[in-house]
Amino acid sequence: MTSRIFWLAAFLLTSEPAIAGPAENAETGKRVFLEKMGQGRFDRLNEIYGPGFVAHGADKDYSLDEDNASGREWRRAFPDLKVEVLRTVAHGDLVAVHWQAGGTNSVAAAGLPGLGAKATVAGMTFFRFANGRIVEEWSVIDVASMMRQLTPEPSKKP
Repeated sequence: MTSRIFWLAAFLLTSEPAIAGPAENAETGKRVFLEKMGQGRFDRLNEIYGPGFVAHGADKDYSLDEDNASGREWRRAFPDLKVEVLRTVAHGDLVAVHWQAGGTNSVAAAGLPGLGAKATVAGMTFFRFANGRIVEEWSVIDVASMMRQLTPEPSKKP
């Protein structure tokens, strides 16, 4: 009996950790929007992001620290931010998340005016995973529509 326990323990200690599949990766992708952005939970990022993470922007790439600083600024600009995941698609090491966020832009932050207007923005984000953690991100956000909602019409400017 003791030798069986020894061999079981040896097997468990030396075996490779289970690699997350597409369904688990999709759940992790949702956490970015529901926990990090929706709840402002930046405390468990080691469960979400892998080493060497990069967010690919239109004109430059961003590190995890830069990406999180941007997320914090958006949360500051919209203190009542609500985020909803509309749908996800997962295949292999890729996850696509279609999301929507909205709130009141009551603080001038993240390049937003902070005039108290409500806005809703939709976006789509692709994540690439390695070992169950996000290592790359690409996002498309309808910023033009959001800015129209936040900018007063010329005849209504204060």
